[in-house]
Amino acid sequence: MNPSEINAEISKAANELRMPLFSNYERYTDPRLPFAENLLALLSEQVDIMQQNRVARRIKYARFPQIKTLDMFEMSKERLPSLNFEEVKELAACRFIDEQLDIVAIGPPGHGKTHLALAIGYEAARQGYSVKFKRVSDLINEMREAQTDKKLADYLRMINRCQLLILDEMGYLNFDLSAASLLFQVIGARYETASTFYTTNVPFSGWAQFIGDEGLATAIVDRIAHHAVVLNMNGPKGWRLEHAQSGKQGK
Repeated sequence: MNPSEINAEISKAANELRMPLFSNYERYTDPRLPFAENLLALLSEQVDIMQQNRVARRIKYARFPQIKTLDMFEMSKERLPSLNFEEVKELAACRFIDEQLDIVAIGPPGHGKTHLALAIGYEAARQGYSVKFKRVSDLINEMREAQTDKKLADYLRMINRCQLLILDEMGYLNFDLSAASLLFQVIGARYETASTFYTTNVPFSGWAQFIGDEGLATAIVDRIAHHAVVLNMNGPKGWRLEHAQSGKQGK
């Protein structure tokens, strides 16, 4: 075989093995080095690319509305005096997912609850966990549509397949009884089997008000609080309000 034929066969084999990097082996190898070192360099580069692709697929699957990282989160005791930042950093290691613990971030709007949920969700996706992000209102609407189409059981299997479910904006809208019952199906199915990250502006004591049924609210809170890390994100001023005021002062 001449060199061009060899390269063609290498490309063909690389594509069949789904290792396209090997088609461009000359770019990653040095003819002065032993064969084993060049092979290791190629394999290491291919592994890095495959890992990046897996992370990209997990992030796409999560359907994050935007990418937020912990580095972007303002850890300020002045703004969030009751939040344990060391605990937040520990949660970013994602061991809570293996332990099937829940997280509940409680605080008023604009204090970074969604940012924190997205940042920890992003870390989880990077570390190999499957993650789904849902606003609670969207979850209920999707479940209602699935119920109408007689596909609710399929939807529940899909939503509960993920290792970490982020439910954002719990308590921002009031539920009717049917919506609260649908939500309970998700929470009940994930109880002690998979982790859920809730963001809410309402302390547990006030959940009956937006759930609309005292008994159902008690059942929901009991299941969440039993194995939950609660993050107190109350503070004197929300981030968005503070920055909006700063913007006005700068004009």
